[in-house]
Amino acid sequence: MKLYLVRHAEAIERSGTTPDASRYLTTKGRLAFRKIARRVRKAGIAPDIIFSSPLLRAVQTAEILAERLKHQGPVVVARELSPGFDFQGFRSLLTGAGSPGEAAFVGHEPDLGLLAAVLMGVPEGFPLRKGAVLALEADGSARKGTAKFLWRMEEKGTVSRLADAT
Repeated sequence: MKLYLVRHAEAIERSGTTPDASRYLTTKGRLAFRKIARRVRKAGIAPDIIFSSPLLRAVQTAEILAERLKHQGPVVVARELSPGFDFQGFRSLLTGAGSPGEAAFVGHEPDLGLLAAVLMGVPEGFPLRKGAVLALEADGSARKGTAKFLWRMEEKGTVSRLADAT
């Protein structure tokens, strides 16, 4: 199974006037992520399902991803992907989706980086920049410590070796 962990693109800064859940993507964030998503499509990803955190900036990122990939499957807004997302929430979403062959998860840091570390069995987090996409390959059960790093794509380029990615 291929897994894609996607950190939301750049959003407006935190402020006292806009609730965190309502923070939306900046114009720069939208443009940068469209370019990344276009490169991701060229890399051949085709998730059967895209999961998104319910926070606006993640939903907007998931929509751009789905549009650029010409995704025909569902985009599922899942409360499990809210800040605090962990391995248990990940397993719950995968199980509920019937263990798809490819799945994308659009969410937040540090949650996605910590999940990547758990899946790959590395001791520390695996931080993702805003708008980054991390591709992993796991067995059908996606057990802890069994995922293999494939690549990480971000605005500044693509990393295809784990040693270069950390």
